[in-house]
Formats: sequence, C-alpha cells, structure tokens
Amino acid sequence: MLLFTIFAVIAVAFATPSASSTDSECSYQRDSLALMQMDTAQHRDQLLQADDELRAGENTSGARRKRQEQIYWQASLVRMASCREHAPQAKLADGVPMAGSVLYVIKTYSGVYNTKLRAVMETWAAKVPESSLLIIGDQPHEKYPVHVADECGADPNLGLACRVAHGVELAAKTPGNWSWVLVIDDDHYVKTENLELFLARFDANKLLGVGCYGCGSGEPFHFCHGKGGFCGGCGYAFSRAAVMKAVAGHEADFRAEHLAMAKSRELSEQREDMAMSCTMTSRVPNMDIQLLEGHGIDGHNVEDLMTELRRDGCGTKSTIWHWIQPDTMQAMHKLITTDGPSC
Repeated sequence: MLLFTIFAVIAVAFATPSASSTDSECSYQRDSLALMQMDTAQHRDQLLQADDELRAGENTSGARRKRQEQIYWQASLVRMASCREHAPQAKLADGVPMAGSVLYVIKTYSGVYNTKLRAVMETWAAKVPESSLLIIGDQPHEKYPVHVADECGADPNLGLACRVAHGVELAAKTPGNWSWVLVIDDDHYVKTENLELFLARFDANKLLGVGCYGCGSGEPFHFCHGKGGFCGGCGYAFSRAAVMKAVAGHEADFRAEHLAMAKSRELSEQREDMAMSCTMTSRVPNMDIQLLEGHGIDGHNVEDLMTELRRDGCGTKSTIWHWIQPDTMQAMHKLITTDGPSC
C-alpha cells in the first residue's frame, strides 16, 4: 500500500501538464530543463515522507536498492508516458532517408544474443547497413557483428554504463558521413525510415541531444546535478557535432569522466542513461535538447500496441517502441513492413 502511495505521488508530480503549461514544460530547449522536476513542494514532501517510512523498515542494502529501483522505475514510466502524449506521432522531413545517416548503438549482452538480439537482427535491423550497426556486448557472436567491450562487465549496472560509453566512443571513430548516434536497447524496435526522417529535420552540425529528458530529476533523486537526464527507455540520440566535441581527440578524458559519473551515487548511481547524460552535458555544456517524437505504445501494453499497428501498418508515424519481447517484435515487423494504400 505504501509503495502504491509513492507511485501515485510520482504520477501526479510527473503527469503531463495542462494545455496551458504543456508548451513550456515540453519545449525541451536548454532553458526549460530546470522545469523537469516534481511540480510542487507538497508532492516532494509527501514522497519523501513515504520514502522515509520505507527506509525505517529496511535492514539491508539490497532492500534499499530494490526500493529505489521501484521508485525510479515508476517515475521513469510516467515521464516517458508524458513525452509520448505530447508527441505520439513524429513530424518527418520530406524525401527519403539518407543511407548511413544514423549509427545505431545497440547495448546488449551475451545472455540474450539468441533471443532479444536475434529478434532485432531478423526484423528492423536486417536492412540497416552493417557499418551503421554498433552492437556492443560482452562476448563475440558467430553470426552477429558484436563489438566486444573487453574492459566492461556483463552486469546491468556499471558494466552496462561502460558498454554505452564504449559504443559512443566507437561511433566517434567510425568513418563515413553519418550525422547522428542513437543509443538503444536490444528490446527496442525502430522504424528506421521514420527515425531518420525525423532526425533529418535538425542540423547535425549543431550541438544537439534528442530524446525524452527529465528522468532522475525528481525526489528522491537529483541525478546530473538535479537536472536528471535522458530516459534510456525512450532511446536517445546525439548529433555528430555533439559526439565529436565530447569524444574526438580526447577519448581517454571522455572515458575517465564517464567512469567517474557512472560510479557517482549522487550523479547517476550506475544508471547508464544518467551516466551518459551527465557526461555529455558536462563535456558539451551548450548542447540543446530536443524531444524525440513518435514513441510507440510500449511492450507492456501489447494488445493496444498491436491494435494500433493493425490500423496504421506501414503508415505509422511512430519512430521507436520499447520493452518489445522477441515474439511481439516479429509480429510487429510483419505489420510495419506490409505495403498498403497508406504507404
């Protein structure tokens, strides 16, 4: 019951604002990032009181971690739902996507190579040029082009954060005329045409980050100096200019700063999205933040997701879906790639 109270408080505090305040909250310009906090001191006090009550009944660090994860998870879900409600359909540039314009950094590990990664490689990633796929894992694979991050562990905490940094550094070293680096999980489905046409609306020569921003910014978290960061569940992208400024020519400094961010309990608590957000905003302090539009219904709501795709098919204006299980990903792919009058 107490956890339900916590989640309800977070839901109220992070819910999409009224029409009169939506534009200011979700403009995603740099001068609005401070608004990505809980709405009122009353909400913060309620949440902290409940948090203190839970804390008083805990005896182990494992229980405290579980409690923190529950709070963080629910807050992130609400933040991402708010972003989806604000822009459920992506506004796309005219024309056709430029081949190789996006590098897809897919973070994974050997335990799911033959399940989640296989589904990705058999569906949306099958038509992505191999040179644009930067799959970062802990072990090689006989079939898939996995880049092994030998310096990183296979765990979902510091090891995962390390693999993400490895991927962004690898992207900076990748030749070609790519414009964007997209960081995603092995359970994301990406409609690459839409994603690439959406990003084509922006100038990759400018210092830009694109995603759903604000996760980790509310009580009891104050990650990235209170501003929070990109919600990893949405996927997040950086322009070529931002990546090169952060990494190119000073890779060792980038990795050292990222490691410090990842290890910091105050800044990220080993969360990969917070660690990378903190690192990029530190190294590229004048980076503008834009909303990644077109988040599809997530895999926790499969029936609604499939109903929407049966209606829209390949004409969908969504760009990316998350928490997609392998069987659902295969079923989605059949609908999204079907030709029809709307395509």
